[in-house]
Amino acid sequence: MTRRAFALRHGYFGSAMDLLLILLALLGHAFLWVALVNRTHSLAIPCRMGHMVTATFLAGLVLVPGLIAWRFFPAGVRHGVDWAGLPPAVMLYLAVCWLAAVAAVAWWTARVVLRRPPAVLRFHQTRSHVLRNVPGYPASREHAHHFLVHLPGNEILRLDVTERAIDVPRLRPALDGLTIVHVSDLHFTGRVGKGYFEEVIRRSNEAEPDLVAITGDLVDHSDYIDWIPDTLGRLRARFGVYYILGNHDVRVDMKRLRQVLADGGLVDLGGRWVRIEIQGEPVVLAGNELPWLAPAADMSRCPPRGADGGPLRIVLSHSPDQLGWAQGHDADLLLAGHTHGGQIRVPLIGPIFSPSSLGVKYASGLFYAPPTILHVTRGVSGELPVRLNCPPEMALLVLHAARRR
Repeated sequence: MTRRAFALRHGYFGSAMDLLLILLALLGHAFLWVALVNRTHSLAIPCRMGHMVTATFLAGLVLVPGLIAWRFFPAGVRHGVDWAGLPPAVMLYLAVCWLAAVAAVAWWTARVVLRRPPAVLRFHQTRSHVLRNVPGYPASREHAHHFLVHLPGNEILRLDVTERAIDVPRLRPALDGLTIVHVSDLHFTGRVGKGYFEEVIRRSNEAEPDLVAITGDLVDHSDYIDWIPDTLGRLRARFGVYYILGNHDVRVDMKRLRQVLADGGLVDLGGRWVRIEIQGEPVVLAGNELPWLAPAADMSRCPPRGADGGPLRIVLSHSPDQLGWAQGHDADLLLAGHTHGGQIRVPLIGPIFSPSSLGVKYASGLFYAPPTILHVTRGVSGELPVRLNCPPEMALLVLHAARRR
């Protein structure tokens, strides 16, 4: 091999390695800044401040690589990168990004490739319904959709009705087959027409559940509290409809919101627990609106566990971040929303944005963290009426006494 050929080959491989390092740095950079966005939205900060912080982080996501490239790589990387000539601060940030990239790849591999359905999941099926043109609802300003709803590929009006049969280890035999409709994150903004939500309610009632659980973010603007009598106020369940509020509900007149919900027959679980009887068996239902609304239910006065593990304890929480709280209070089932399943899912990668202290770990689905089973629904709608590869969801949960092995 001549000296010139060797130099050309060496330069080619050097440039390829430089390009690989740059791509890994970009991946790690994105992973870090998206993690900041996700963790920020898990905090009890005002929504407007949250939007400002998110905009700042997203600007950093784009601008930081651009500034580094403009300042230190003005001629591009075709002829290689003089890494030794970069300032120590830049090299330190690149090193952090490389480590983050390795962590991101390892985490994705474990989550997507190695994850298996939880042992408590007995059965799972999904039926999709396009509610774009719901019959029986007049075309009026009240029922009109925002123009974003009609974007090609937008799934905001494609409702998935997901049925999950779950083995609950301490469920008493008398409660075997107990059904719960779990809905969350309706986000009444006026951007998705009222008729869509009326149809969601109709389909919930069609299922004839024993319980309905609503886990927050009902209304974004006080004007749309008036939608409740024709929507949530028509929900029906054999043993009651129960709700808590979420971080978006604090924007509106909450006193009026709770009163209208009470007038519709819904039971408020915010910061408290109630004991009901189903088939002669006691069931404890509790609410946790943390970190936005305190306190959570005081579980110290709950009926004590019997020798067989009862009574059943079901907790409603807006955020899956309250899983540790639920475990500490010996809950059997925790129902949560808030994450929207990511709202936009990238093929092969999955959700990216998820407002949780744990990122996308609990973006949606069923999880078992003994003694608590966590169910996170993707929610019915969203403040931004755009969903890609992540349609809205209404979940029907069927609880079963655990089968003997």
